[in-house]
Amino acid sequence: MFPQNPSSPRAPSRFSFITLGCKSNQYDSAAMAADLRGAGLADADSSEADVIVVNTCMVTGPAQAQCRKAIRQARRENPHARLVVSGCMTRGAREDLEALGEIDLVLDPDRKGSLVKILGLGEADPGNGWSDWPEDPAVILRLRDRAFLKIQDGCDSACSYCVVPSVRGPSRSLDPEKVCQAVGKMMESGFSEVVLTGIHLGQYGRGIPSGITLEALLSRLAGAGLPGRIRLSSLEPHEITDELLSLIKGAEGFICRHIHLAVQSASTRILGLMNRPYGEGELRGAVRRIRETVPGLGLGCDVICGFPGETAADFARTESLLADFSIPFVHAFPFSPRPGTPASLSRNDVPHGEKKARVNRLRSLVARNRRAFARDLVGSVLKVAMESGTGESGAPWGLADNYMRVKVKDGEGIGSGRLVDVRVDGNTGDCLEGKAAAEGRGSGVPSREFF
Repeated sequence: MFPQNPSSPRAPSRFSFITLGCKSNQYDSAAMAADLRGAGLADADSSEADVIVVNTCMVTGPAQAQCRKAIRQARRENPHARLVVSGCMTRGAREDLEALGEIDLVLDPDRKGSLVKILGLGEADPGNGWSDWPEDPAVILRLRDRAFLKIQDGCDSACSYCVVPSVRGPSRSLDPEKVCQAVGKMMESGFSEVVLTGIHLGQYGRGIPSGITLEALLSRLAGAGLPGRIRLSSLEPHEITDELLSLIKGAEGFICRHIHLAVQSASTRILGLMNRPYGEGELRGAVRRIRETVPGLGLGCDVICGFPGETAADFARTESLLADFSIPFVHAFPFSPRPGTPASLSRNDVPHGEKKARVNRLRSLVARNRRAFARDLVGSVLKVAMESGTGESGAPWGLADNYMRVKVKDGEGIGSGRLVDVRVDGNTGDCLEGKAAAEGRGSGVPSREFF
């Protein structure tokens, strides 16, 4: 059972989540939060909560350090709360967590669906809760303009730098019927955009007997006549099939024209050391097919700078890929060794200063790419999902299907959650601006103002 905090003897009535890391973590937090609400607890700021859950990430060293900092800060700000830690660190760094005096409970990922019972708020045995998905997977992330639906978890790959398979387990998938029902429910509740996410999204279908693929699932969703649109999270370059691109092109906006690739490097030699299942030729071929098949698509990628043994020539291959295809959205970060992975044993490390310099070079290059992408979109009409916030000018913002941020200059009064056709008439740096097209104003699903 949950350790008793002598300074807080009463039953908990308020909770707060601090979530770090990926969209799958955000989904898991939302699912646990829904369970707590169902047990009668109310959302609260972490400084006022009776229960604080920190959902952790350890994909990189800095991410893990940020989690430790969040745990300590939560305890300092609220010394009387019951502090629960969940997420990847509970498997990959459990001994480190248990050594922290601030934590009351380390919650194993397989038991996250039993949190209510572990807190003493349920009557059933703590082992009877859900593990990967709750019974109703259509959980809502509050204070978010887009809904996230985790349809896959775990990973069967063996990249030499990655700790995720060891902490998330083997690949498994949400039943396609439940996926369709959840997407429909999320859209009916007022979300115009649902992001399909997973630890390795391209492995969707593994772990369920139907043998369904991601492409088959997308085809089924696209034919369901749903009122909003879906966006895909990260995919691997070798998972970009002709069928997938044809689906995006032919879905008439239902599948966002946005692909984010887990590239990591464009050097065949480094990709081999990373144990990635493709080389530079296949990578460039995938990017070329994306560009040729779906014009105007927003293309993004992840890049690791300074992998052990990466030379200036290896880095130049990656830099050349981003420049040659003018890729506008890139998450570049320095390599950090993860305990227990083959790459962590390498002695051929790149100096930290050089890693940072390479990251900064890529960020400068990508900023230029994004400004060029924005200029090329002036004069086009984009489908924009309106958001709840506004910019400095007071005009509302939204997210286009190709992942560009768009300021809608005449968008006052258009509720968050609507899909609006916006005619782009200019750009400020890498952000677009325009006015709602007369025929598209207010189209899409109802506003979430009443939810």
